[in-house]
Amino acid sequence: MTKKQQNNSIDSICSVALLLVGGSGKKFWPFSNKEESEPFVLLLNEQTLYQMTYGAINKIFPTDDIWIVINEKYKHLAMEQIPELNERSIITEPLSRHTAPGVGLAMALLDSKYSDDCVFCIFPCDQVVRNMQEFDDAVSIACKAAHQLRGLITIGVPPTRPEINYGYIQYCEDVNDPANTNVSHLLYTGGLRKSINFAEKPDITTAERFIQSGDFVWNSGILVARKDVLFEMFEKYLNYHYEQFRYLQQMIGSTIYKEELLRLYKTFNKISLDYGILENAENVYVVKADFTWSDLNDWKELYNISLKDALDNVFSGNIVSLDTKNSLAISEDKLLAIVGMDDVVVVNTDKAILVCKKDDAYRIPSLIDQMKKRNIPVY
Repeated sequence: MTKKQQNNSIDSICSVALLLVGGSGKKFWPFSNKEESEPFVLLLNEQTLYQMTYGAINKIFPTDDIWIVINEKYKHLAMEQIPELNERSIITEPLSRHTAPGVGLAMALLDSKYSDDCVFCIFPCDQVVRNMQEFDDAVSIACKAAHQLRGLITIGVPPTRPEINYGYIQYCEDVNDPANTNVSHLLYTGGLRKSINFAEKPDITTAERFIQSGDFVWNSGILVARKDVLFEMFEKYLNYHYEQFRYLQQMIGSTIYKEELLRLYKTFNKISLDYGILENAENVYVVKADFTWSDLNDWKELYNISLKDALDNVFSGNIVSLDTKNSLAISEDKLLAIVGMDDVVVVNTDKAILVCKKDDAYRIPSLIDQMKKRNIPVY
């Protein structure tokens, strides 16, 4: 019996998983870098984000129906960290162009393998999920909704604080509202609602208003839709990409496939699925999920989700502290001594040391860009 057969919630629906493995190498510098992006670095756990995400998805989908979409320069890391992975399950991009081109490429390559009504579940690889049963339930509802409604189904997480670094989705709660007309009782009780609006990284005042209104959820970045619907959306809203990937399908298996793929990618701008399709489409729904979720996008967020000591510190490695609280400190090897600090991040590696206020951790990518302009090695 396969894993998909063991999952009674979606075993009647053809469904596959796309795992989008990206990362700039900047967010968790100096641990991450251009040669080892964020999903592949060990932070405070025994597994990387890539390994944790794959493990969670593999509990729902059989190995043969999990596809990794990744920049070709990280392919060797994907294979090393999950040795049982079949190399044929890795779809490589020659350049990083955000989520829309990566999904479009996967659709083009997998078009002949799956039926039009097969449901594609698209997962980012920069988040931490807990409460796995609730996660499974949300994915199941999303698959059913995508299959029945031919809609674009997102998964949202109830916000626990006004967060300026997350995206938000507004939804219609009233079951009798015309917006929810197509939502069956089963799907509604499972958390499905019609999406009204998307808001990306609001300021703190707006984020507080979202929390108070009660009809916003955090955007988990997970998208679920039928194959035929995704193709329709690309054709309508990202037509240039659609035409190029249809052309590329004619090159699959040829000696010039890689050459043509690179040529096409050089013509693509960086564009996300949210911006390119979801913010424009009308048939968008959201599943209000119950699992605990975090978009692990900087050192502060890592601090937020980690276990803390009596002084609310998160320490890993060879650390000695005095009168220090509310701080994150990591030292790979050398002794790191901290005195009288509050709300700081200190990361000590053999090649670089990072010191910043927790609230400034989101600015590290800008620091890396500045270092590059000054020709300072960023490892």
